Amino acid sequence: MDQEITGRHLLIEIIGSSLLNDKELVENFFRSLAECYGLGILALKVHQFEPYGLSGLLVMPESHVAIHTWPEYGYAALDILVGSRWDPRGSIALIHTYFQAKEVKFVELERGLQRGNGPLVRSELP
Repeated sequence: MDQEITGRHLLIEIIGSSLLNDKELVENFFRSLAECYGLGILALKVHQFEPYGLSGLLVMPESHVAIHTWPEYGYAALDILVGSRWDPRGSIALIHTYFQAKEVKFVELERGLQRGNGPLVRSELP
């Protein structure tokens, strides 16, 4: 049985940003992402750790975004999973705008089954 992919998933590393301990900035980034995809927000939560660091989750229909930051290293891990009709790579420019990172690396996965072969994995560096 042939099945289309069900989602597109970016695994992103944000490197060299000094803005990774700003809870309000991350919340605004999440809202901008939801708007970018034209999706409603089902849940948005960002937790501030002491003395520094954030973990956040944005849940949208068929989609989610998660971030974990290590400001002391200028590093964050970010996952963006959207339904198959959206292209998550459109969020890369938004990541650069919000976090002003020296480098943003990502790997893209197509989630679900395609022609019975399982998920396809494609690696790209912008």
